[in-house]
Formats: sequence, C-alpha cells, structure tokens
Amino acid sequence: MIAGLFVVTGKDYVALCKKIGKTAEAERMQQAVDAMIEAVKKHGWDGEWYLRAYDFYGRKIGSNECEEAKIFIESQGWCTMAEIGAEEGMVAKSLDSCKKYLECEHGMVLNNPAFTKYIYEYGEISSYPEGYKENAGIFCHNNPWVIIGECLAGRGNDAWSHYAKILPSYVEEKYQTLHKVEPYVNCQMVAGKDAFKPGEGKNSWLTGTAAWMWYTVSEFILGIKPDYDGIRIDPCLPETASDYTVNRKFREAEYDITIHPNGAQKGVKAITLDGNPIDGTVIPYSPGKHTVEVTM
Repeated sequence: MIAGLFVVTGKDYVALCKKIGKTAEAERMQQAVDAMIEAVKKHGWDGEWYLRAYDFYGRKIGSNECEEAKIFIESQGWCTMAEIGAEEGMVAKSLDSCKKYLECEHGMVLNNPAFTKYIYEYGEISSYPEGYKENAGIFCHNNPWVIIGECLAGRGNDAWSHYAKILPSYVEEKYQTLHKVEPYVNCQMVAGKDAFKPGEGKNSWLTGTAAWMWYTVSEFILGIKPDYDGIRIDPCLPETASDYTVNRKFREAEYDITIHPNGAQKGVKAITLDGNPIDGTVIPYSPGKHTVEVTM
C-alpha cells in the first residue's frame, strides 16, 4: 500500500517540480519513483494481485501462500492507482482479483478469506469476528482507491458498479432496512460477506469516505480534473451513461461542461470551448464564463 502511495504522490511531485523549474529535483524524484516501481514488481507481486506486506520474519502477508487473508484491498487500490506494472498486465489482473475475491453485493471487503483464528504476528486484524472491521469487513474508505484504479484502466462499467454499492443514495433505495444507518452518510464499515448480517452498516460518520467518494466521482468517473494550465477532461463511465452537464468553477472562471458519452467507457474524441475546437483534453484557463462540449 505505502509503496503504491509513494509512486502516486511521487509522480505528482515530479510534475510539480517540472512546472516550477526544479529540474534536478524532478530527476531525483523520478529515479526514486522508478526504483520503487521496480521493487514492487520484484518483491510486491504475487502472480494475480499485489502483496499486502511482509511480517517481522520476512514472511508474506496477503499472498496465495497464506492459509487465510490471501488478498487485501489496500495494496490493490494504491498499486493500481499508481499503475505499477500496467504494461505487463499486473493492474488488470489485480482489478480482476478484486472482483473475484473481494467484491460482494455490498462493496469490496478488506481481505479474503476472513481470519478464523488469531495470528500473533498480525495482531488486531485477526482478532475480530469474521466479516467485521479489519477482518473482512467492507471498509468504505478504501473502496474508492480500487474504483480510481478501474477508472485509470478505462473500466467504466466496473468502476460504476463498485461505486454504486457504497453510495448512500443507492444503498438506501435497495437495502435501507438492512443497512440500518442514516441514508445520507457513508459508514466506516459495512458488514462483509462472511458476517452474521452482511450489509449492515457500522460506525456511520466515523470515516474519511465522503471526501474520497467526491474526489473519485468528480475527477475520475465524471472526469473533470483541475490541472496547472486548466481543466483536464477524462471521464470513465458505464456504457449506460447518458449525457450530463457539470458546472465547474475554477479560479476566476466558470465552465458549463456537457459530456456526450455515446456508449463509450473511456476516451475523449473531441472538445469545443465556446464553440471552437481545441486540441488535446485540457481546457485552457481563462477568466469568465465558458461553455464546453465534450464528445467521447
């Protein structure tokens, strides 16, 4: 998880350094990012997903070699967000493993299979009942990490499917008598597929999920992302998505952005700004009110 986070933030830092003319620092950081990527490929890949960690004795955690908790969600989220090994197919395999082993009708569980006995080296995470909290509960906070990974991989159908399963308005419509918490707020944890009552909400409000859900839907699913020179347009949508309009205030400008998906999950075909075509996918910044049309 931390290795993937390092690569995600490291790439952003490289871009910032280049933008402000710190070339030497950008090169230094790029070398560190490249080294971390190679380390994950060599030591953090388990064949079908990314490892979670190594314990004090150098034994793998979150590996197919483990008796229980063979896969964890955190490393899948951050390493797919970092796109580590995408060219070798690692990202696609990791996302497929999330669907196969972690996903259920109420979201993605933290680990699978659930612990059935206490493991001294793991401590607290193996002490909870199966399907609750860190023992294969659905931590809503880390589901968006995998969803962002799905968006970067262009898998709009999967991204939306994961998103809707923990979106309060959708949960209220389908499972409110089961969920049993406020229908307008995310839970820290929802009981997982191994629990006594899968789908039952726990610890509402006590989570950073709302910020992650907003970031995920606005910048990666709807695809309106602020950039240094303007706004980057890069939606990742389910094939069933209809046309939509986003009003985006950015610095001293206001943009009415209408997206025409045309059944596409990913890829921008054309953009017009105030009726004039632009090159690329970044709407150049200029103060005032503007109208943007995007065709996928």
